[in-house]
Amino acid sequence: MAKLAVAQTVCVPGDVAANTAQAVDLIELAAAAGAELICLPECLNTGLDAANLPKLAEEVPGPFSEAIGQAAKQAGCLVVCGMAEREGDAIYNAAVVTGPDGKLLAKYRKCYLYLQEAETFSRGDRACVVDFGFATGGVAICYDYVFPEYIRDLVLRGARLLVHPTAWVDTPDCREWHYPAAEAYRAQCQVRALENGIFVMSANHSGAYDTGGYLQAVGRSAIIAPWGEVLAEVPEGKGVAVAEVDFAKASKWAETAAPYLRDFREVPRPL
Repeated sequence: MAKLAVAQTVCVPGDVAANTAQAVDLIELAAAAGAELICLPECLNTGLDAANLPKLAEEVPGPFSEAIGQAAKQAGCLVVCGMAEREGDAIYNAAVVTGPDGKLLAKYRKCYLYLQEAETFSRGDRACVVDFGFATGGVAICYDYVFPEYIRDLVLRGARLLVHPTAWVDTPDCREWHYPAAEAYRAQCQVRALENGIFVMSANHSGAYDTGGYLQAVGRSAIIAPWGEVLAEVPEGKGVAVAEVDFAKASKWAETAAPYLRDFREVPRPL
């Protein structure tokens, strides 16, 4: 058993100090509710302020990652938090995994970059699987989870929990195509949980994610069970959602109704 929390923010694009303070407050709030692992959204320190990212992105360790580490230590929690990271001349869409002692356990750099993201960020090239003690987790950022093969690879590496910092947004282009951004975001969380028999925790922003307000984050941060049930969620605005998770139930679910991983086989191709 473990208590998981997703923290949803109302980002202030380009204002690292405001976003850092918000992150610390949400970690404290989640910890007060008993959370052992807290997931916060993608690029939390900066939002998408593309013009200023070269000067706003930070090294790891650096002021933002150290603030998250200190908050994790004070709360006694594991924390996964998205951030814009700089290494030399390269900028990465990254996530830091911090232990309850405040020390960095892992760092992940987003492997799949969506549309114009590749104009700003360098591409990561390594998957991230972390032993949280109560379960093994795979870390993926936003667009990464669109690719079922990538998530399945994390599962084959041992992940039984997907930890997903995101900035899932709606845009005028999406509305022109009648794309239901909030519903699609939730549906993909549920599908990844269902097809892999894993728990999913996905933390999103709510409201404007870029300086121009073109990207509107849809909220709906949630913790999803392997059978698709929404265990806890933050529909909109700033807040945290906490759920107590029994990882043993994933095996019982697979035995009872969803033996997908056991039954999978390669279908022979015709000659």
